Amino acid sequence: MRKLLVCLTFFICCLSGCSASVLLPPLPGPMLIPSSVGSVYNAYAISTDERGFQTIIEDEMLETSIQSQILDEKGLNILDLSTYAYNGHVYVVGKYDEKEDFNRIRKIVRKNKKVNSLTTYLFAEDENACSKADDYMIQMAIKSALLTDNSVWGANIAVKSVQCNVILVGRVASINEAIAAKRIAMDTEGVKGVKSFIRSTRQNKYIKQEQKIAAALR
Repeated sequence: MRKLLVCLTFFICCLSGCSASVLLPPLPGPMLIPSSVGSVYNAYAISTDERGFQTIIEDEMLETSIQSQILDEKGLNILDLSTYAYNGHVYVVGKYDEKEDFNRIRKIVRKNKKVNSLTTYLFAEDENACSKADDYMIQMAIKSALLTDNSVWGANIAVKSVQCNVILVGRVASINEAIAAKRIAMDTEGVKGVKSFIRSTRQNKYIKQEQKIAAALR
């Protein structure tokens, strides 16, 4: 049954047109996949997402807000950026042209009061790096592999390839899933390196418990 749901989800994604372009606000409405995952949210994605439905919507709205703010910033040279939000924790990954642009992007995100934390993983523009077509093919290959691998709930994981360097973002049920996802990405042809920002829900609970203990001992 799970394999059938995976296949159906991948088929829907292909029909809707999978795209590597970013900084496009996700479609409004209750039936959508977060922009970090794909293009249309469906019941399968909701059922496998480790966040609650309300949190998914709030993260989606946060992504859209930040994306719009970056796009509306005058004089900012946007090359290839993607914004992801998980439980209010924002990740901005992609490419930048000038060091000044990199700093301005961080300032824009930090101004948003709903952002709990910010992680940026940006590469300077390199004309000698692999092409956008190569990045697109890598992204599609990894997404397909994640969706068909039984050890990973692939719909929860966002994949971004920048100059053939892969960035993984998402929330999964266990650390084993996070490890498996990184392995799948590393084994994909053409990948130079993999940086994973995937967190497990158990890991998040452990971190929160550690923080509470540390606060109590102060």
